[in-house]
Amino acid sequence: MEDLKKRKLEETGNGQLHASPSEDVEQLRSLLDPLAKAQLVDLLAKLGSQYPSIAEEIKNVASADPAHRKLFVRGLAWNTTSEALYAAFEVHGEIEEGAVITDKASGKSRGYGFITYKDMQSAQRALRAPGKLIDGRMAACSLASEGLSNVSATPDLTQRKLYIGGISPETTSEMLLIFFGRHGEIEEGSVAYDKDTNKSR
Repeated sequence: MEDLKKRKLEETGNGQLHASPSEDVEQLRSLLDPLAKAQLVDLLAKLGSQYPSIAEEIKNVASADPAHRKLFVRGLAWNTTSEALYAAFEVHGEIEEGAVITDKASGKSRGYGFITYKDMQSAQRALRAPGKLIDGRMAACSLASEGLSNVSATPDLTQRKLYIGGISPETTSEMLLIFFGRHGEIEEGSVAYDKDTNKSR
């Protein structure tokens, strides 16, 4: 009967029967399957805080997932190349791949790009300072898995963001940042350029 059910049981010294490791895994899966994501996250976080080996395994699995390593970079200057994007981010760690996204028809930059690091720690270092001055323009990065939702989720953004009009055509983003940086730390800022002429608007 046991053979028909294909159950692999091992008999211990006291005569009790224990399921094989594979059956233990299946039993745990059946217990975990009905749980909600929040419950699983809480459970793993608790176990990880108690057992370093589990915490290390969680980090290894997370680091292997591109969702924790791929960054979305927005606000790029129209003349920023993939090489310039690489140079701005490789200071934080080894890059697996990255590129500025261009329009298929015109070949011109669409003002954003992606960077994927080889490990999660490098991405986390880059995110500690999300504002990056690239080609005289302040770009900003976030996890690509969060998309623009993370950007728009800031409730006080409208109270912190300034529109500056009437500036000289010769004014660069760097000059703008230096001038306003005297009043406090800047998250991001840039001069708006015309897509066709690449001149200040």
